[in-house]
Amino acid sequence: MTVKQAIIYNCVSSVLGFCGMLIGILVGNFGSSTLWIFACIGGIFIYIAFVDMLPELTSLGTKKGENPFFHLILQLCGLLLGSGIMFLIAIFEHDLMNLLEH
Repeated sequence: MTVKQAIIYNCVSSVLGFCGMLIGILVGNFGSSTLWIFACIGGIFIYIAFVDMLPELTSLGTKKGENPFFHLILQLCGLLLGSGIMFLIAIFEHDLMNLLEH
């Protein structure tokens, strides 16, 4: 990629980010739309994380003599731990907010 292309891509990305901010501000003024906005943004973040993470998880980076089953178990434990933490935060959201306010 040339320097000119990098500058153009950076400018396009900045303009699109600014447009997204304006759309978010306009749509955010409607009280009932915030839950939908949060749901969509959360879904987008999860999608990006999985698209970026799953190819890494499927490529075996095991050394000779290592068991690939161990890597599978380790990866599944990491995914379950992260999901469990998010689940606990969702369940105890109000308690955490009260704890942080004091």
